[in-house]
Amino acid sequence: MFCSAKAISLLLLLIFSSVGLFLLYLHTVTYNASTDSTSLTFSANNLRTQTLAFKNGMKGGLDLGELLNIIVLQNETISSLKSTIASLDSARSAKNEVTLLLRSDPQYLSNNKLFKRKENPIQLSDSEKDCESRYGMQLVEEWRKSEQIWCKTDPNNQISSELRCFPYHQKHKQLDGRGPDMFCEATNFVIDFSKVHGDHSTSKPALYDQYLSFGGSSLLSSCSKTNEYQPQLFMPHHSLQMNSFEADSPNSETRSSMIEELPTYLLARDEDCENSFHSTADFMNMFLVKSVLQSKADNMQVMLFDKHPDGPYLELIQQAFANNKPVLRHQHYRNQKVMFRRLIFHLESPAGLIFPKVSRPDPMRCYRTSLFDSYRRFVLNAFGLLNVPPPEIPSVALSLRHRTASKNVGRILANEAEVVAVLKEGNMMDLNVVDTSSMKFSEQLKLIRNTNVLVGVHGAGLMFIMFAADEAVLVEIHPSYRQDRHFRHAARLTGKIYMPLRSHVREHCQGSSDSVTVPIEEFKQTMDGALRIARSFDDGLSECGLVCPLNILALDSKLDSLYSRHGLRKSSPVNTQFPCG
Repeated sequence: MFCSAKAISLLLLLIFSSVGLFLLYLHTVTYNASTDSTSLTFSANNLRTQTLAFKNGMKGGLDLGELLNIIVLQNETISSLKSTIASLDSARSAKNEVTLLLRSDPQYLSNNKLFKRKENPIQLSDSEKDCESRYGMQLVEEWRKSEQIWCKTDPNNQISSELRCFPYHQKHKQLDGRGPDMFCEATNFVIDFSKVHGDHSTSKPALYDQYLSFGGSSLLSSCSKTNEYQPQLFMPHHSLQMNSFEADSPNSETRSSMIEELPTYLLARDEDCENSFHSTADFMNMFLVKSVLQSKADNMQVMLFDKHPDGPYLELIQQAFANNKPVLRHQHYRNQKVMFRRLIFHLESPAGLIFPKVSRPDPMRCYRTSLFDSYRRFVLNAFGLLNVPPPEIPSVALSLRHRTASKNVGRILANEAEVVAVLKEGNMMDLNVVDTSSMKFSEQLKLIRNTNVLVGVHGAGLMFIMFAADEAVLVEIHPSYRQDRHFRHAARLTGKIYMPLRSHVREHCQGSSDSVTVPIEEFKQTMDGALRIARSFDDGLSECGLVCPLNILALDSKLDSLYSRHGLRKSSPVNTQFPCG
């Protein structure tokens, strides 16, 4: 009797646990129907086999030991399926590393099936669709679809080697008759570093001397070129390396002296890579490539594949693109033959989207596109600055340029003292007057992230407007002779407000360096407008400009704790009672 009762209890436990297992299994299959079912159902199938065997065995009598074994196996299966679900969660998180930064962008949401609701999709105008196709994540999708296999091994080869290239003809290049841009990815390719030549220097190399040179067969693979192979499409530095490429190289993999398991990005930088404007072309292109290939920074290393000095943006490369792994040079491999499991050849700067003359945003209608906004978020997130609250009051940064003994830079403020004096007239605002050339990248980024009015003469430092507070204004002072739209373009595409001011006084020269005279009265008016906008960010109640009347400031109780810091005393607020009747 006791044995029978125990058997019934165990049988009930088996039934309930089977129901739980079935529900968990169903959840797992529903969670990711595209996953290989073999990995999900092995344990369940094993359990089913054991259960059927047990049922057949029951004809000869109830075996409690077998019943207990099945229950143990069930528990193991449930644990295995839970582990599988956790792995799928992790894989999905890795795949959508970029997507997670984008979910607040309405234009991105409208193009992404994960977030599009059939009953109420977000509609884009024709103009917005065009902007997203040229400067948004839609461009990433188009580039991904351009994939071609340019070199491939025979399926019977022991080691598979392949060259995949992504030639894409951007819309602006179609308009002016230029050809496609391209980057490539290789698997199981060998670089013979004894045939890679060129040392980086401590000073900027001469134009066209910034590239490395390559001896014959510096790049090897056992793959065979396909009909897609078009060497004229390789970009400038990449073409030099591919000129030495030896395909159909028998046993090239086994002839390597070491294997590099880490995916390696070969970064051949712009000729003006010390400049924050030109370097942004490279970094945005890296981000685009990373997005197309869905690569994770924590699983990639970067090699500077040029003769430029390390430059001021090594910190950005290392922290954002290499997850703090050392940035390499070709000398790291000491003349060895190295087989790379995965090589990524850079989308070089001529493909950049930041050059208005190149990318032809004419008319300039695009605003806060998802690719630019995603790049901005990606960099800020890498430095822990994505979730920074906006400034409590307007925070103004005046970016200056100064001549040094080593560099006779241009576009110096001829009347710098007057300009600074105007800004110091402002009240209930913070002011930082900086020459960012003496600051580390991370220091510049932190300063600008806490800035919502950036002011400066046309120059590369204004590119940092991309990383300013979420609501921000760029005041660009144009010399009389410059009509570029570089920073208007960058400001618009990252959702910032742009206010221009042009000097109408002819510049003074010191050699090749010019000094720009700012028209002071017009500058006061411009800054008054910029500050009025900045004070309206968030839910600010200070409806005033550069110099605020104290009775207007007094309307905003959130400012009460800031008066002493700014040497002010709170006055009575303006009377807001309705005066009539």
